[in-house]
Amino acid sequence: MREIKAGLLGHPLALFADFRRLFAGRVISAVGDKFFSIAIAWWVLSAAGESSKLHLGLIMAVNVLPVVIFGPLLGTLSDRSDKRKVMLAADSARSFLVFSLAVLLWSGRLNLYWLYSVCFLISGFGPLFESAVAASILRLTSEEKMPQAVAADSSVMQFSNVIGSALGSVLMAAAGVAGAFLFNAAGYAVSLAAVWGIKTPLVPEARTERSFMAEFREGLAYIFNNKPLLSLILSFAAFNFFVGPILILIPMIVKFTLKESVTWLAIFETFFALGSSSLAAALSFKSSYGNIYRWFFGSLLAVGLCFGGLYFTADKYGICALLFGAGAALGAGNAVILTLFQSTVPDPMKGRFFSVLTTMAYAVLPLTFMLNGILAEQFSIGFCIAMNAAAVLALSFVVLLLPRLDCRLPA
Repeated sequence: MREIKAGLLGHPLALFADFRRLFAGRVISAVGDKFFSIAIAWWVLSAAGESSKLHLGLIMAVNVLPVVIFGPLLGTLSDRSDKRKVMLAADSARSFLVFSLAVLLWSGRLNLYWLYSVCFLISGFGPLFESAVAASILRLTSEEKMPQAVAADSSVMQFSNVIGSALGSVLMAAAGVAGAFLFNAAGYAVSLAAVWGIKTPLVPEARTERSFMAEFREGLAYIFNNKPLLSLILSFAAFNFFVGPILILIPMIVKFTLKESVTWLAIFETFFALGSSSLAAALSFKSSYGNIYRWFFGSLLAVGLCFGGLYFTADKYGICALLFGAGAALGAGNAVILTLFQSTVPDPMKGRFFSVLTTMAYAVLPLTFMLNGILAEQFSIGFCIAMNAAAVLALSFVVLLLPRLDCRLPA
């Protein structure tokens, strides 16, 4: 009991009030994001007719295009700016845009073209907010507690997905798709209030007279001249290409393979998120790691095996177990790799680095969403599952050949 109490009292969320505020605001807004994504997926599959699978792939592609197009530039802006003001601006804009989408739906004017346009704008503020968060974690905590803080922060999305997935079908049954949109807008407003309460200065430590483009080029040069760092980023991108489609394959499995209601979509999403959040939360109490690359290899291997298992079963409870396992593997891999990056990348460079990381990892998603949407239409959902699972398994062994980063993580 004493060890458990000491662990809880020594956790970054207990020690650092501003980190706790940011974490709480992100959890609430991310729950709203999950409601939003479930509502969009179900609305598209229900309203887009015979081309619904293709349109679901397209809307998911539209949601990540701004990350690809604007990510590196927004990361440079974050490094040059007060991170707190950047997060406040991003939350304000996203709250307004999601509320506008709810108004369109309520008024009966929402169509696919409006959905594509507004979702593109909403997603444009995501990389700005996330790069500011990544560049703030160390300053809101300490070097000693940074690995635990990174694991806790990486669990935000997964933990929120558990809540959002579990309650998503309930909310939609009670308030409809428009209600889910409105809840998401309110979530961004709560996140804004939480960020407003942060007292730690988050202005750049050293003001620079260099131009925006000079700093932008400096960030790109740092990444592309560091082969071990670049190889990890590229492996992230390849990994996302073959794992990302699960976001559209799960709704397709529910709608067309199992022919079930949105309730089972929420259940499957819950188990996937529960696995990921459980591992990430457990690692937030772990102050040191061993071989990071071994963790990454094991994570990819386990994801591939669980993903492949979906091809062989139509049992709903078996699918729940496989999604839990895939989520757990993702949670572990993300936490340790992000800790490696936080320990390796210089603090003044973090906004640019994490924006480029996100951009390169997300750049493949529009293509893979559209490709899997087309393949699911032309062949089958099972074909897409088998293809992606085989590729992830092959990729896991490629990780063992990557050049190693020279860093000093606790062993």
